[in-house]
Amino acid sequence: MPTNDPSMGSSGSALPGQMSRRRFLGLGLTSAGATLLAACQSAPAPPVAKAPDAPKPTTALPPTQVPPTTVPAKPAAQPTAIPAAAAPAPTVQAVAAKPGAKKVYKLAVLGDVTAMDPATMNQQVDFQIAETIYNFMGRYTYDPPLGNALTPELAESWEVLDDARTWVFHLRKGVKFHKGYGELTAEDVKYNWDRIIDPKTASPFRTDFSGATIIILDPYTIKVTFDRQYPAFLSASLGFRPGFIISPKAHQELGDRWKTGPIGSGPFIWDNYQAGTSLSLKKNPDYWGPQPKIDEVLYRFKVDDRAAMLAVAKGELDAYYLSDPDLMAQAATNPDPNTVFLKSNQGQAPFVFWFNQARKPFDDIRVRHALRYAIDGESIAKDLFGGLAQPIHSYLPPFMFGYSENVTRFEYNPDRARELLKEANVPADWSPTLLSYSALLICRRITEAVSSYWTDVGVKVKAELAENAIVAQKTGPRDFDVWGTYITRIDPDQMTTPYWHSSSPSNFSGYKGADDLITQTRSEPDPGKRVTAYRDLQDKISQDSPAAFIVAVSEGILVNKRVTGLKGAGWQERHPWWDVDVPAE
Repeated sequence: MPTNDPSMGSSGSALPGQMSRRRFLGLGLTSAGATLLAACQSAPAPPVAKAPDAPKPTTALPPTQVPPTTVPAKPAAQPTAIPAAAAPAPTVQAVAAKPGAKKVYKLAVLGDVTAMDPATMNQQVDFQIAETIYNFMGRYTYDPPLGNALTPELAESWEVLDDARTWVFHLRKGVKFHKGYGELTAEDVKYNWDRIIDPKTASPFRTDFSGATIIILDPYTIKVTFDRQYPAFLSASLGFRPGFIISPKAHQELGDRWKTGPIGSGPFIWDNYQAGTSLSLKKNPDYWGPQPKIDEVLYRFKVDDRAAMLAVAKGELDAYYLSDPDLMAQAATNPDPNTVFLKSNQGQAPFVFWFNQARKPFDDIRVRHALRYAIDGESIAKDLFGGLAQPIHSYLPPFMFGYSENVTRFEYNPDRARELLKEANVPADWSPTLLSYSALLICRRITEAVSSYWTDVGVKVKAELAENAIVAQKTGPRDFDVWGTYITRIDPDQMTTPYWHSSSPSNFSGYKGADDLITQTRSEPDPGKRVTAYRDLQDKISQDSPAAFIVAVSEGILVNKRVTGLKGAGWQERHPWWDVDVPAE
């Protein structure tokens, strides 16, 4: 699923709400040849808590558990692991390379680079590229693609002290920044984290360092002490965007030119960028660790799904994460013989519509409940995605540690939705705007479907699909009625504090009802107690309904048969940079 993350999104385009719900959802998979399901039925029942909790993980090291030693001896098993659904790509017979031939891994994405500063990075395409040019303190494993185990990278080892209040990181010696910017030391790490903490940076990850004191112990040792227990610091923060370390010297020298020439210490070097067109990344010959098998990564920008499918089949592209539900279904059921489609077994990207509670009548819980009753997530998952999505009732996806099915649900019940809207005295001419991204077909399709459902219960919704920059301008100051997108993460804290804590700039709904529970999920070092805390938090958020939770969408990547080393679709559109291989040309 190409680029996404809250803040992206052609100038606004209104979508018709007159099309019937049944016809709209039916059209969703016509081109894929899918069988349409029967029309949605009302289920007149109040919200009830259903089903037992997911079993507690039995793995040695869940993603947010405090490591018992400095570095786990073995990668942690995933609490509810998701293997790739499709078989690995077929083996390609070796062909003698021409003299001077290179192994170029050719990719494409819907968008373009927007910000290569890890402190402010909020786009999936940026993260995917950043993984090649930057190093993390610890990197999430690529096998399985949705793995949560961390491999030591810039931090060779770490110590967790005082019940996860204190973290000591021992840095790898001899790591060099690209293009002669010197060796990476603890001073460079502190510079990066201080920037995240600085309010002037306006980093969405500032809360990750809330209450932190950072001290350099020596050139290769850095200590972080929190005013609370924080067992998720490594798994939720330092294996994600806040864990990228850039060159302070280069950052200060380049200023506004950083976007077109960022400097890291990763396995690839930023080479040639053509805005809106392409980017080439060359293998770093002086990389401190294992060398990738490929020599170069070539990105093409602003390529849509249909064009990409043809290009992958022809060998003009090697791989592409699909966004169009129709084409994902087509690739899964009737692939081109020159391609392989790999997908996640479970939905991993929850699609959420945030209600702006600062605007009336969204401050009335009856209105929020009504809008949730009006949506049939089951039909969206089956009819629109052909089984490549799962209906959800929580903000966490089913695969994730801490996920619970024992939450308050709002099963599809349009009659109850109309009753609640009437009780709340919602005007008959109420016409809220539903904002989402124009570039992503998943966002477009779900926005259209939800608009249709709300129209059916008498809400004259106006869907506004916008370019990334416009969406960012509106979501930052909460200049919207309802705003929707999907989010892919690996640790539950990444899905929790940024989007639901009252102090977070990414709390798009302005929700203030669960800070204590959020703090509990973040600070509890015992994994069993943390599972319970996450269950209670999910139920509380569902009851309060600051947002509507629609479906969790599967990732799907289309791969040319010449590619080896890809075992499945990765979260955040990741690629296994050290395993993937292509013939030299």
